[in-house]
Amino acid sequence: MDESPIIRKAKVNQEDLTESDCEYDSEQVDLEEDGLENRVINRGDETEQNVEALFGDQTVSSEGGRKNSSTSDVNSQLEVFRQQWQDELQQKPGSRGQSPKSSVNEGNNVCLKAKQANDIENEARAFFLQGMQAEDDGMLNEAIFYYRKALQLVPDIESRLGNVLNRGPKDRAIQDTESPMEKSDLEEDLLVHLQHMKLKDEALCQPEYEQKMTHISCLPVELIVYILHWVVSNDLDLRSLEMFSLVCRGFYVCARDERVWKKACEKIWGVNLGNSKRYNGSWRRMMIERPHLLFDGCYISKVTYIRQGEQGMDSFYRPFHLVEYFRYVRFFPDGQVLMLVSPEDPIQSLPKLRYRNSKVAGILRGGYRMSDFKVTCILKRVRSEPVSNNRYKRHRQAANQHEVEMSYSVEFDVVSCGKRTNAQLVWHSYAVTSVQRSTGEEVTSNFDLNKRTFPPLIFSRVRSYTSASTEPLM
Repeated sequence: MDESPIIRKAKVNQEDLTESDCEYDSEQVDLEEDGLENRVINRGDETEQNVEALFGDQTVSSEGGRKNSSTSDVNSQLEVFRQQWQDELQQKPGSRGQSPKSSVNEGNNVCLKAKQANDIENEARAFFLQGMQAEDDGMLNEAIFYYRKALQLVPDIESRLGNVLNRGPKDRAIQDTESPMEKSDLEEDLLVHLQHMKLKDEALCQPEYEQKMTHISCLPVELIVYILHWVVSNDLDLRSLEMFSLVCRGFYVCARDERVWKKACEKIWGVNLGNSKRYNGSWRRMMIERPHLLFDGCYISKVTYIRQGEQGMDSFYRPFHLVEYFRYVRFFPDGQVLMLVSPEDPIQSLPKLRYRNSKVAGILRGGYRMSDFKVTCILKRVRSEPVSNNRYKRHRQAANQHEVEMSYSVEFDVVSCGKRTNAQLVWHSYAVTSVQRSTGEEVTSNFDLNKRTFPPLIFSRVRSYTSASTEPLM
């Protein structure tokens, strides 16, 4: 019997629908297993509904048996497809679903390892640079310690720092000359900015709290500058002047007054002062950059050596003595210098050098002159008070005839000690000239200078030396 057009159309639609279901389901390969099964089941149910909708009542009324057979074919095809799909999913155990997580974890691990390697290299770089700085400062033990830690972290750290190590002295000199210029320009800009700032009633400063007494802001600027001359005094206590400038804007401007700094420079260099054009017209900058001595303390060195003692009755016992003494040198701005060699520690010896006219036994007094970074001192021993005795006059005259007058000639080089400018004196020469009064014979002896017996003298600030001012800076 010939099929009706409706049945033929239904079969065609059924075949097209089944193929479209398979194509649609095959595009879901990249989805996860649970979602895939749900989607396939839903699509199967929809297919069944579509088949029923297509065949409708016309198919049932005309060909009832054909409907049941076609529905069973569709269900069987869907069951086969589901089984094949499950087998395919079991053969590929969710590798695609887990690949994004694994790739993220691998990316995190790579970033973490790179960060750790960068941190280790930075730490090794810091240790190596500290070793270089310690080597430049002469601290070899510390330099070896830092180098060893750097090489333990990164064995080829020296090659990685090739740009820093290969930087020539010319480049370093350029950097050293450029840094102070930039800093001075910044200070000048700050000074100009603070000078243009204005307070209420054109005052130098203003009190933060209400005062019952007259505040220092009521004083004119000229009087405050004169007070600063007393603060600096003839002892050149420039540290107190810098501390004064840290109080407020007005005090900062007053502490930068060129008149104060010019007088301080004249006090140090005298006729060798020169002009300030080399330092951009700033006397303060001359004081900072030009080598000079420090006056608010004392230069100290410590000498230690071992001396063999006297031989006793027992030949198997040989005593040795550990000898320790200190050498003190204090300079005054007016050109005087004191030197003292004593076994006493600084706490006991420094008060003896407070005044210029100190008459402590064994002290040397004289004058000094400075040229560039060299200091030349001529010293003589201070005579102690004569001790009365019962000798006859003729015996005293005989003893005086053999007196010897001795003068000491010392030269130092003023250098920096670490970050402290002009804080170290290095021995350049040391000679003693003896003159016999009776005959006028003169003998000069030069000391053999070495770092064991003549170590450099390091400056130490003494607060009591500048605790009071006796006269202003003139």
